[in-house]
Amino acid sequence: MRRTSKSIFFTLSLAVISLPSGASDSPTLEEVFVTATRFESAIAELNMAAYQVNSDALETTAAVHFNEIGPRVPNVWISRGNGQESLVSVRSPVLTGSGGCGSVLMAQNGVSLRAPGFCNVNQLFDAHLEFADRLEMITGPTPATYGANGLHGMINLITPSKSTTSEDKIELETGPNAFWRLNTRNGFTTSGAEWKLGVTGVSDGGFKQDAGYDQHKLSITRHASADQTDHTTFLSFTQLNQETAGYIQGDDVYRIKSLKRLNPNPEAFRDASSFHLSHTMSHTMDTSGWSVTGFVRHNNMRFLQHFLPWQAIEKTGHSSIGLQTAWRSALLTGELQLGFDTQFTKGDLQENQPRPFSPNQPQGAHYDYTVAADTSALFVLFNQPLGDSVNWSMGVRTETTGYDYDNRLSNGSACAPTASACRFYRPSDTSDRFSDINAHTGLVWQLRPEQALRLNIARGFRPPETGELYRLQNGQAQAKLDSEAMQSVEIGYRTEQAHWTLDATAYDMDKTDVIFQDANRFYVTGAKTSHKGAELLLTSRSTSPWRASLSLAYAEHRYANNPGYLGVNQSIQGNAIDTAPRWLAGAHLGYNAPRWATELELVYQDEYATEPTNQNTYPGHTLINLRASWTISPQWQIGLRVMNLTDTDYAERADYGFGQERYFVGEPRSLFWTLRYSPQS
Repeated sequence: MRRTSKSIFFTLSLAVISLPSGASDSPTLEEVFVTATRFESAIAELNMAAYQVNSDALETTAAVHFNEIGPRVPNVWISRGNGQESLVSVRSPVLTGSGGCGSVLMAQNGVSLRAPGFCNVNQLFDAHLEFADRLEMITGPTPATYGANGLHGMINLITPSKSTTSEDKIELETGPNAFWRLNTRNGFTTSGAEWKLGVTGVSDGGFKQDAGYDQHKLSITRHASADQTDHTTFLSFTQLNQETAGYIQGDDVYRIKSLKRLNPNPEAFRDASSFHLSHTMSHTMDTSGWSVTGFVRHNNMRFLQHFLPWQAIEKTGHSSIGLQTAWRSALLTGELQLGFDTQFTKGDLQENQPRPFSPNQPQGAHYDYTVAADTSALFVLFNQPLGDSVNWSMGVRTETTGYDYDNRLSNGSACAPTASACRFYRPSDTSDRFSDINAHTGLVWQLRPEQALRLNIARGFRPPETGELYRLQNGQAQAKLDSEAMQSVEIGYRTEQAHWTLDATAYDMDKTDVIFQDANRFYVTGAKTSHKGAELLLTSRSTSPWRASLSLAYAEHRYANNPGYLGVNQSIQGNAIDTAPRWLAGAHLGYNAPRWATELELVYQDEYATEPTNQNTYPGHTLINLRASWTISPQWQIGLRVMNLTDTDYAERADYGFGQERYFVGEPRSLFWTLRYSPQS
């Protein structure tokens, strides 16, 4: 880390600890976490690295994109593409392709945004961030309550619950490049049921030429109780229409003012929509409880593959129906939890190239297939005190995922017989099934009432994605793949002092059976990677006007063998995985006055390699953002956000492709104004 950045973050960490306390005997609200077990748990009692971004932090951030949330959580980087596109890193490199979306579980109210086998790297745009009550995140393999895709961690958006105090509001926001956002939230009670409604509309003209997007989101929750059973219904609909700007290419072109706004792919687009409906029935007592959630999801997307020279159009989507159950009860002096989950999915994919390109990338249909999938799982969790100060917990989940693939075109090559090396190959109809185990065990040792040590040993997995199995290339007739697996060991320490909270974790993770494309463009299993590091979250707890937090992570993500990656003609064992900064940090210092509030944010990203040989790198960057708000009357408030305050030249993402450095350019200094009306204030 650069010396100036080290000094800044060290100074802010001291500021967190030394903030004035105000009333030292004021109570502090206990952080409640539901993602780990599906029941409310105190976050201090969990034996895993679990973090929460609460409603106050979400309101202060006023994020346009999920990547603005990342700096508040250690080891989380949501790399922004163009518009609402993203690649997610949670205790991992920024992974691309199927591994990019299959390695981190992304969910809304505990239900994954996409079904196992049908993920998309940009799937976070299915979630209604502006309606969230909080975000809960787990770094490292997810517990046994979840299965497929929780290899590196989980991001779970929690919408307002029955107990949430949520003021009605209407917000109108404007910014550069013809940006505007209308966001409303309204709550009301009728016939004994509590309703909350959120509507968001966004239009962005885009910083790049011939780029921008329109996005609409609608979410509704209904809470009611009958016969000591709570009923919660959640409905969400999102739609995105985006004119996409592609990478700009060339060494350090993100620093050249005259090139920043160029869009080499003005024809690119992405249109996507999603629908989520769930109903949860739950009954909770002091030592027992049960929960049943039924859900339906549907999504579809159509976009131009602007990142490939032949620019085919892809259309994909899937529909699912599923059930999640959990039951818990006291057992001996501990607690037992059992659960059964199942879902059924029908998905399809078409790829069509509108124009001629070459005999190996021909005009016309490349793929057209459907996949019927089913997933079933059983899990058990058990917690047992071992004396007065130690608690032992364990969990095991067994999960089976099956695919029935139906090719709707001719089998074999998509090219004419004269093609020398056809890029696209359609396998014959087939069925595949994968059985996997997710398991964990650990201890929480309460050193003192305010201090605890934790140990967690865990295993996660992801079955192959349908695109890896059935979207084959260069004559590969069948992909014989295994599920990827992650083995993890972590040690953590948490303390809650009068004025601050510290949560620190050191971890060592090894991923095996990693799926990749070899030199023949065949999907194969056999790569290995290692992931080691430490993460820290330091947060002020005082009641003074000042508040501060420091999120810090150090990681080494490396290739652990040399399996023969596509386009890599030398040994890479021991090399850093591309797009994996060693240091990530976010620091926040805020002040709340009776009628105004402000927050200064620093975001640091270290240097990283842009390709596996480590011969090309991106130098990293430090950004400063400023947020402020003024209350001008009980009902009216004005908000200000200045992003990239110092007007730093930086890249949201850098990589290396087709022999050149490529960048998604970070936007220059940008000013956003918000006008908020809260009628009930």
